[in-house]
Amino acid sequence: MGVVTQPDRPASRGVVREPAVKDAARALGFAVRQPARLDEKEIAALLALRPELLVWSAYGNKIPKSLLGAVSGRALNVHASLLPRWRGAAPIAHAILAGDKETGVTLMEGTAELDAGPILAETRTKIGDETKGELEERLAKLGGELLEREVARYLAGKLVRRPQDVKRVTLAPKLDPAAGELDFARPAEELVRRVRAYTPDPGAFVTLRSQRIGVLRASIAGLPGTAHGTFEIRAGAPQVAAGAGWLRLDEVKPAGKRAMSGADWARGLRDVRPDERVPS
Repeated sequence: MGVVTQPDRPASRGVVREPAVKDAARALGFAVRQPARLDEKEIAALLALRPELLVWSAYGNKIPKSLLGAVSGRALNVHASLLPRWRGAAPIAHAILAGDKETGVTLMEGTAELDAGPILAETRTKIGDETKGELEERLAKLGGELLEREVARYLAGKLVRRPQDVKRVTLAPKLDPAAGELDFARPAEELVRRVRAYTPDPGAFVTLRSQRIGVLRASIAGLPGTAHGTFEIRAGAPQVAAGAGWLRLDEVKPAGKRAMSGADWARGLRDVRPDERVPS
């Protein structure tokens, strides 16, 4: 048995981060390969393992037809959405951005086309006031349980394949880091969802006094309307007027500093003017 995962990537402060699946695989004594892409050389190495079943989740690369053929099409893809809604690289974030009340995990038969295989089973869950990272942890657990529960039935041919309704397909492309900057012409409710969807990465932020301020948690403040982008400190909390409502910055991370409550950050600000604006 072998595990294929993405290469190690640079993380914050130049530290190289290993994929979590790599640590888990090594602990179980599995061989680990980390190709940047599945080229002919890598495919040959995988075929040498004589695989009988392929299983993948959030891998990030298309699976070559030659690998699918080697296992006679016996392949499972665990995907963090209720397909056909949110096919693609960032299904959890897009479910939050869209204000979906429910999401889940779909177990589908793996194909060479991205997230397009027939549905075999699914599990559903409500979306709370969670960040993408928090919801991702919950769905990972649910996905593991779903796979463990159904893999034997799949191999025994007991799962019914249900084709996806192509008319209901929605796409979830990779998030654009630049779109993490909060646009205060938008309603506060929408901005709260953007903060949740962009946390922990690629990160939501505002620019105040030419400084990038990461926003880790935010909520709606019920205040009278005023020009969007107006920045004020009320009851010790930093708040910004949005296109509809006000956004309270509950937890922030100034550039080069630790995460802190919005109130702690606000206490360090000096000379907040009545006409202070975001961005500025």
